[in-house]
Amino acid sequence: MKNIFLLGRPGCGKSIVYRTITDILKKSGKAVNFERIDDFPILMELHDGDVASGRTDRFMPTDDGGFKIMDPGIWDAMLAGLNRKALAYKDKDGVLAIEFSRPDNARSLGIFSDEILKNATALYIDASFETCVSRNEERTKRAEAEGIDAHFVSRKEMEETYPNDDGAELPATAPVKVIVIKNDDGVTPEDIEKQLLSVVDEF
Repeated sequence: MKNIFLLGRPGCGKSIVYRTITDILKKSGKAVNFERIDDFPILMELHDGDVASGRTDRFMPTDDGGFKIMDPGIWDAMLAGLNRKALAYKDKDGVLAIEFSRPDNARSLGIFSDEILKNATALYIDASFETCVSRNEERTKRAEAEGIDAHFVSRKEMEETYPNDDGAELPATAPVKVIVIKNDDGVTPEDIEKQLLSVVDEF
């Protein structure tokens, strides 16, 4: 399995980058089998387990219906869970997209097993904090209107966890090759496709 990490703040556009890169790889004949895993279901499983058991020291509800993580150890537990999921795919053929959002991407990548990292490239989707907050709120409203679940991150979590990250230094500090994809306000799906077409052979 070839692994592609999709990194960036919540709302940066990991989903559109995933859809675009898989389309390019299919059309070029470079890959036909794709799998995708992300951090949000693991985080929600930890949260829902605490709610069910009455535990209140790790997650704090927020006024907008989300939650703020109180115990920093939750983040590493989430990444460890994502690594276990990735290891289940390691002997299969194809491409596995591994998505997560953390401000310390280089350190977070270091939590993954060598078996995952040795076959990996990372795409860091570069979008400003303000853009990501706006997109996160917009997609949540859309999902609620359509009656589907969304990867909702509360404004409090965004403001306290994601105002800054290590994206600028990541290509030089990450344990895998990192390719930066720009996706700020004004970037169109066509722009994203052009960026990915220019780097697809690096995979």
